[in-house]
Amino acid sequence: MVHLIKTNEVADLSRPISGHIDDKKINTYIRESEDIDLKSSLGDVLLMDIRSNPEKYDDLLNGGEYEDKCGYKHTFAGLKRALAYYSYARIVKNNDINVTCFGVTFKEDDYSDKVSVKERILAYNDAFSIADKYLHECVLFLSENKDKYPLYRGIGKVKANRIKFRTIGD
Repeated sequence: MVHLIKTNEVADLSRPISGHIDDKKINTYIRESEDIDLKSSLGDVLLMDIRSNPEKYDDLLNGGEYEDKCGYKHTFAGLKRALAYYSYARIVKNNDINVTCFGVTFKEDDYSDKVSVKERILAYNDAFSIADKYLHECVLFLSENKDKYPLYRGIGKVKANRIKFRTIGD
């Protein structure tokens, strides 16, 4: 399956990522973000058409400016940026977790300090809220341009498909 963004675009369109992260892992996070976060707001048919015909959706993918029915101008960042932030959030939350034949392990070495779970959840929530905002801008764009994008059947809302984590104590 072809994704809407490439693995290197996650850091380019969201926040910098230091060091090397396996492309297989990043592709997994991109796929999850497309299937869970984008699909619920865009719908199956539109998302499949965007994947099949990305050139037809250049403005939606890359963002830009548009004028609403009342004549007000708006800007939006585009689906690629929203997807990059959703993927980045999953990287922040899950990247140091590895499943091995010996069970679940956490990456650690002598030259790094582990961030607390609370700090990771804060970073995850921050990136997800930015992604939600960017996706909401795209959905508003689609709502204003239903004649150009007839496959969009939504009502201009973004569903939050996320698990809430509550940290108790330190």
